[in-house]
Amino acid sequence: MVRKTIILTRPEISAQIDIVETIPAIEKAMGEFEKGEDFLPPKAIYSLPLAGDAGAMAACITGYTKAADLLSMKVGQERSGNAEKGLPTTNSWIAGFNPETGELLMICDGTLPTMYRTAAAAAVSTLHLSRRDCSVLAIVGAGQLGRQCLRAVSTVRPFEKIYLCDVRLEAAEQVAMELGSQSPVPIEVASAEEACSSADVIVTATNSRQPIVKDPWVRPGTHLCCMGSDLHEKIECEISLLTRCRLFADAIEHTLQRGEASQAVEQGILGKDCYQGSLGQVINGDVAGRTDDTEITMYDGVGIGIQDTTIARAIHDQAVSKNLGTWIAFS
Repeated sequence: MVRKTIILTRPEISAQIDIVETIPAIEKAMGEFEKGEDFLPPKAIYSLPLAGDAGAMAACITGYTKAADLLSMKVGQERSGNAEKGLPTTNSWIAGFNPETGELLMICDGTLPTMYRTAAAAAVSTLHLSRRDCSVLAIVGAGQLGRQCLRAVSTVRPFEKIYLCDVRLEAAEQVAMELGSQSPVPIEVASAEEACSSADVIVTATNSRQPIVKDPWVRPGTHLCCMGSDLHEKIECEISLLTRCRLFADAIEHTLQRGEASQAVEQGILGKDCYQGSLGQVINGDVAGRTDDTEITMYDGVGIGIQDTTIARAIHDQAVSKNLGTWIAFS
């Protein structure tokens, strides 16, 4: 029997997959993961001499429905110097397999799906941890991740204004112009201080290794989504701010090693029990999320493989139903 594998490029995914439609799938996947039916091994992260970072992560979704079963494996690369060369700072590919037979079902760009699943997770955290009356959203970082976070998070609360900031002013202005026509509310380019001081929800989406969000800027009742700190060396918020927050993780054992709070834990400023629980536990009602309107909540999202697998499943199923991509017979 001839088995065919689908090859999908980034432009094909961009044209066919709506990020807003992925938010419920990510929400369901994170809740189901806490029930223990999925396979999620640790990430493998490598620092390459004179280059950058490379990583590999895998996950297998099982148990929801037979049709949802998928094993995904992603290889990613990060090169912070690429921005100066006009190249993406991250590149990755995802391979999707039938978990029962091991057959290769799909190879697709992994960079855009990674941005989609990260932004969708930020949106889910905002839905479950922010105040219901939030009206101002701040996005810190105008790269591809910041762009997708703006698109996703802006849909889950009745925001009346969106601030966008980036160390590269021209990048923020370009994104604000491109997305302004799609946004139901105004997008204003601002400094990090102005944006964060005015916001009810702050999303950080950078590769920063120095704190960007200062402690005095963050008001009581704010929700923060820290989506850029996926390595121990990265940090986006002042450590003193973390001590004011009610902290939640996507997977606690991962965030303790390389999340936003990992440096504070290493320095003994926060204990290893600093997280209230995972976002999945909040979704399932096993852990309380926000308990009053004055708390500062923070979702520390380093990214986990089941999110990649969930997005890959959605992409594969749409590719099959719409006959997208290039189909290759390997055997």
